[in-house]
Amino acid sequence: MLAGGLGLAGAQWWEAAVTVPAATAADGAAVAAVGPHEGRHAAAAAPLPVSPVGSGAQAGAAPSGDDLEIPQDGLQVCGVGHVPAAELRRWRAEPAWGEVQAERLNQEMAQVGKQALAKIAARLAAGNDRQQVAARLLMQDRDGAALLAERSRDAQAYQMALMACGGPGGDTANCARLTPQRWAALDPSDARPWLRLMDAARQRKDAAGVDAALAEAAARPRFSRVRGLLAAEVVAVADAVPDLGGVGHALMAVLSMDLAMTGFDMAFPLRVCKGDALADATRLAHCRAFARQALAGATDLLEASVAQTLADRVGVPRDQQALDAATIKAARERLGDLTIAAVGMDCAAMQRTTQFARDVASRGELAFALSLVPAKAASR
Repeated sequence: MLAGGLGLAGAQWWEAAVTVPAATAADGAAVAAVGPHEGRHAAAAAPLPVSPVGSGAQAGAAPSGDDLEIPQDGLQVCGVGHVPAAELRRWRAEPAWGEVQAERLNQEMAQVGKQALAKIAARLAAGNDRQQVAARLLMQDRDGAALLAERSRDAQAYQMALMACGGPGGDTANCARLTPQRWAALDPSDARPWLRLMDAARQRKDAAGVDAALAEAAARPRFSRVRGLLAAEVVAVADAVPDLGGVGHALMAVLSMDLAMTGFDMAFPLRVCKGDALADATRLAHCRAFARQALAGATDLLEASVAQTLADRVGVPRDQQALDAATIKAARERLGDLTIAAVGMDCAAMQRTTQFARDVASRGELAFALSLVPAKAASR
């Protein structure tokens, strides 16, 4: 009952499970291609293994209420208050009543986060194009974000809106006007929009179009970041909310929004660089070139894992791979440990969550995770 009532965000007194982001799990073939993952570190690629209270997230991975050890000092909820241990024991002893109390606590936490998000959105709305698009997305206004992005020359502002439009509720008039072609034109150095153009060609059964887009992606020097784009904008203006609890609860919700709009572009090359297609010399050459570039330019752990799997599949020599599987595994485990340690509801945990988001925003998920690996174990 307690697990189901408070969700993972209420789990300082249990160890949260690290789960594969929903956006990637939708493509089972792509995730499976990475190979079996290691227990609780299965996908530390997620920005944070915490689901915001009130987001509708399920806590099925957490232990049942009967298995939880109630902390002696009770439960401290930053920005909301304290739930004494005796109260928590009553929640367990009287499940129906406990569910009501847990839901009340959920609502209080959600309200704190909502008020903080409103202040942050107001600050962002007065900023540049990227910040204004982020503000609209925080307000759940995808159509408004798309309208702003369509008029902007900021490639990341355009990317955020396009990614958000790809999720539920994104079939609006302004969303329909956003295209990967325009995204590619705004930032000619970015390989990522070319992956979407390549997959569109695949769906049209246009083999030549696939090869052309794959070659364009391989020729680009960088991959734009895809994880934590909204969180990066939020932490940059977090001083708009002086209350640590407010920032923490707002950030939980923002991290969930980020996950919902991430998508998994790196799955697309896996669909065209396999099987009989690799018997074609042109396709094989493009796949190899792309795999080398993708591994060198990856910005998050899951994409790095997939790129390394692709590099092995298409025969890229190990000495031409920017990262090896062991280094990626070590980085994933280190980041998994750090994110699990950040889980909690008290103000110290909220501070850890905020700092984690700042670190990922400033360096990118993969670079930050690699920085946690001892130098002798890293190959990048």
